[in-house]
Amino acid sequence: MSSSSEREGRLRSLSRKLGYELDEDFRRAGNGLRDILIRDFDREMALAEVFVDRNDLIEAAYHRALAYAIHNTLRDLEMMIG
Repeated sequence: MSSSSEREGRLRSLSRKLGYELDEDFRRAGNGLRDILIRDFDREMALAEVFVDRNDLIEAAYHRALAYAIHNTLRDLEMMIG
């Protein structure tokens, strides 16, 4: 299991390898990335709802958390690309 500092280190390492930060990925990918994230958000919401109906609260929480993270990423992306 990785700690917060280990995950941050891996993200920084990837940024160094790419030579730019995540916001540059957003600018380069633009609407194509937006479309993928919208699809992924819809999928995670649908899965969360299925697991709620099955009373599987762990899986529901997992998919809800992913949908929430995707939503926040989409919001950031949409602010950058308009």
